[in-house]
Amino acid sequence: MLKVRNLEELSNYLIEKYNVELKFIPEVARDIKAINKGTRTDVLKLLILRAKQGPLFVPDGVAKSLHGNLHGFAKIKSNSLKTRVIYRPVENEIIRMETIAIGPRDKEKAYKLAAERLEKFLRHMHED
Repeated sequence: MLKVRNLEELSNYLIEKYNVELKFIPEVARDIKAINKGTRTDVLKLLILRAKQGPLFVPDGVAKSLHGNLHGFAKIKSNSLKTRVIYRPVENEIIRMETIAIGPRDKEKAYKLAAERLEKFLRHMHED
């Protein structure tokens, strides 16, 4: 069984196994820590599953683009976990999942969180 303690370890695993790099702004690490431990593991499994299935947009992957100011971003949702992950797929030699928010699947909260972070996210990803 895969043991991953944090997002950095998960990113290393995804690069090695699926050629997918997980990038994120510091707020995403706080999002993950705010989730209870059992659910946190399940959210990390969602990220692994998306990396395995293909994080790019259809037809090169399984993602569909969001609309409005989050156009170019995709979501991973889990009805059972009541959680959404918002990320931007970027195709390079290594596919990047640039994650902007992990939040509740409740009244659009995850989307609002992502929209609030958009400017900082774009600056942060541009620096890398």
